[in-house]
Formats: sequence, structure tokens, C-alpha cells
Amino acid sequence: MVVRLTSLPALVALALGATLAGWSPPAKADGDACLAAPVEGQQLQRAGKLLAARDRFAACARKTCPAEIVQDCTRWEQQVASAVPSVVLVARDGKGRDLVDVAVAIDGQPDVAVSARAVELDPGSHRFVFRRRRSADVEVNLLLREGERDRPVAATFGVPAPPRPSPVEEPTATPSRPVPVAAWIAGAVGVLGFASFATFGALGVSDRASSGCGVGCSQSQKDHVDGELRAADVSLGVGVVALGVATWLYLARPIVAASEGILFDVRPAPGGGFATLGARF
Repeated sequence: MVVRLTSLPALVALALGATLAGWSPPAKADGDACLAAPVEGQQLQRAGKLLAARDRFAACARKTCPAEIVQDCTRWEQQVASAVPSVVLVARDGKGRDLVDVAVAIDGQPDVAVSARAVELDPGSHRFVFRRRRSADVEVNLLLREGERDRPVAATFGVPAPPRPSPVEEPTATPSRPVPVAAWIAGAVGVLGFASFATFGALGVSDRASSGCGVGCSQSQKDHVDGELRAADVSLGVGVVALGVATWLYLARPIVAASEGILFDVRPAPGGGFATLGARF
């Protein structure tokens, strides 16, 4: 907001005119203040020092000054007062509750207590340092503009730390003993061996009975029956061996604990039983 400037010569002329009109001047000190205050107030206003300019205009707005000067200074004082910005100091804790045991240093000046009343300042940049016992200082910097009223300047003490994530319990891995493929293959061969034994055995017994080889039959019939019975015997042997191998592979399969990276190997022990071997990988 711009206040109309009045030159010093004009003020001097105004004062002389009032004297000639019959105004009785007060003491010399008051007369000097009435003439100097308007000029000083305008200079301070141009420099952005609105608080000091308002005080100077208030000095020349007294009734002891000429009426014309009082009228102008009163108007200038009101204009400057409407342009003075102000702030409201706020201090809270980490839960958002207001704090009253906090002091603030504004632009390096002595500390002032935080209160509910607004604080008037000149426009421009300002530095606020909030202080509280047993807490770190909180600094706030801001730019105030002319006419900006009751701007909040807030500081928070004891900001709560972000919540820690709850620990996630890792599932406990159950040791497993997967059946090796070789055990499945050996088991299948054993089953086929027993099936072949049953088939060839049944055929041999049936053909021997039908051919009468029990009391006498031709050599060719006897050879045929003997071949079927030998095939049955071989199939039985293969089935027994294959199922034995499958059983051994099944019982000796390793135990794997995936969560700990340990491989347990169960093997037949000398003298009977099984031995457990563990290896970390």
C-alpha cells in the first residue's frame, strides 16, 4: 500500500500558514516533532519499516500539532497500520496438543513466550527459533507480505517416529523325504516281474495239465511247458530283486530341511539299522 508523500517544504509552508492564521505554536520540541515526523514516517515506509513508520505518523497525529498535519498524519497512520502483517505463534507436541512452555526468538531478538495473541512484524523474510527445555530447537523461516494478517507459524516438538513394522514370522519348514525316481522305476519293474511270474506260471501249469506231461507227453510239449515255467521263475527273481531295490531306495532316501539348507541322508549302517548323515549347503 502506497502512502501519498508530502515534501518537507510543503509541510514547512503549512506550518507557517497555520502560524499566520493565529495558531499558537507549542514548545519548540513539539513543533520540531510535528514537522519532522511526517517526513521520517514516509522515509521509513519506503524502506519497508512499517512499524516504525506507524509510530512516526502517530507522533504527528497528536492534537498539539497543526490541524492540517494531524489530519494527514492520522490518515497515513491508518493506511500503514492496515499494511502491517502479523503472525500467530503455535507450538504443539507430536500428538497435536498445544504447548505453552515454549519460547520463540524472532530474527535473533530476545525470546518471547508463545501466546494466543498475534505478533506484528515488518514485511519481508523472518526467522523463528522455537525453544523448549529438553527438546531440540525448531527453526521456521518464512516471507511475510504487506497486509498478511494472523499468519500461523507452527512448530512441532517430539515428532513421533514412524511405526516399526511388525515382525513377520517365517513359516517353519517341515523336513521332507522325496521318493527318488529310481525307486519308482525299480518298484514298477518288480510289479511287472511278479505279474509276468503269475502269467507264465499259470500258462505252464495249464499247458502241463492239458498235455498230460504229468504221466507222459511228447518232447516238444515238455520243452514248451518247461520254457514257460523257467520264464515264470526268471520273472519271479526279477520281481523280487526289483522290489528289494525299490524298498532300499525308499528307506534310504535323504531328508531335506529347506529352511535351514541341511540335507539329511539316511543310509544302511554296518551291522544293521540306518545311519543319518547331515550336510549343510
